[in-house]
Amino acid sequence: MRLLLLLCLLHSSLAHAVTLLAAEVPPFVIRPQQGAPTGMAIEVMEEAARRLHESLTIELLPFPRALSQIHHRPDALLLPPAWSPVRAERLSWVAPLIEESFVLLTDRRYHPEPLTLKELDQQNVLIGTLRDSFSHEWLNGRRDLRIELAHDEQLNAQKLARGRIQGWAASWNTARYQQQQNGLPLERLVRGEELARTHLYLAAAPDFPTALAARWQQVIAQMRQDGSLARILAQYDYQAP
Repeated sequence: MRLLLLLCLLHSSLAHAVTLLAAEVPPFVIRPQQGAPTGMAIEVMEEAARRLHESLTIELLPFPRALSQIHHRPDALLLPPAWSPVRAERLSWVAPLIEESFVLLTDRRYHPEPLTLKELDQQNVLIGTLRDSFSHEWLNGRRDLRIELAHDEQLNAQKLARGRIQGWAASWNTARYQQQQNGLPLERLVRGEELARTHLYLAAAPDFPTALAARWQQVIAQMRQDGSLARILAQYDYQAP
């Protein structure tokens, strides 16, 4: 009886109800018209929580707000920021989830050839990107460019299709997803030069408990090894860099 009580107490000390701040970046985190959030990163986390026997509360937020809120929520996890040198010490990088390529994009009707960084230097090109995103950081930190910010990537897809912006800097899988969500042919989306290749992470505030972070890190590593992570990504037509 004492041993059973001890085991129960040990289990309760390890199991935690975790809040996940999910930044709305489809197809990794998707806001449905009805029901709970979905997306490839959400499904990875739900499976990880199931294996850990943990309760997961998901708070869906716009991307810039999720990035700012995590610093006031030391007990929460954040999904799915891309690792960058600018953010390296601002967050605790719990576990890599998805490798992604951030690229320049154009609409084939206006710019049929792949857009290059050299062209951005030589021409007066207006580039759309998501506010506070990896692409925004990359462009803002390296070049004196004309940048138009949007609060979600769907707007950038619409503006590119209408010729309101000449280029779009975004993650490749996000761009493909938003193109289709807007009812636009994928064939019109021209993939240009790659800005960078990095990982999207499960992250947290720097003072997130180390022991809790280790548990999530271990179970996601197991999912990568047993192939379940790859199977979840494949359901969303994920294209690896």
